Amino acid sequence: MPQRCSRVLDVGCGTGALVRQLVERVEFVDGVDVSAEMIDQASARTSATNVRWLRGDVLDADLDLHPEGYDAVTALSSLHHMPLRPGLARLASLLRPGGVLAVIGLYREESAADFAMAAASFSANAAVGTYLATRGRAGKPHDEGMPVRDASATLTEISDAAREVLPGAQVRRRLFWRHSLLWRKPA
Repeated sequence: MPQRCSRVLDVGCGTGALVRQLVERVEFVDGVDVSAEMIDQASARTSATNVRWLRGDVLDADLDLHPEGYDAVTALSSLHHMPLRPGLARLASLLRPGGVLAVIGLYREESAADFAMAAASFSANAAVGTYLATRGRAGKPHDEGMPVRDASATLTEISDAAREVLPGAQVRRRLFWRHSLLWRKPA
């Protein structure tokens, strides 16, 4: 998060888990999701008054987003639901100068390094699942009704698009079939 962060947009907020963490750290958070069911669940689970829930497509120019932009835009497992380059461009356009785009996304495996990381993820995923099960938190009950889509872009394609649309963005391969993308909009 930027040092001075008063307004954040969480794209594809789902049931609002990240929004509920963000509202404790920033002045105001908008959570947006295309699924009415997810927005209903998120709203029902959140009592904070500094959050606004929006049902709609972030690519829709008529969506009621903050007109002055955001200090940070987050997208957790949602970028792969959008066309890649238009999605990156739209998320970047919603940032105020100096704002930060933080993405944790999915990618389609294609290379030996991708498959090696996937193999490591299977073991780590089993270990985390076992740990959670011993504490009575197994499964993903909060994901019921959440729209799911397989990733179509490879990590190479995501990196290439980021270089083109977001010069200077940092894209890294992560465990659990994920990548991270971090970019700061020039001031």
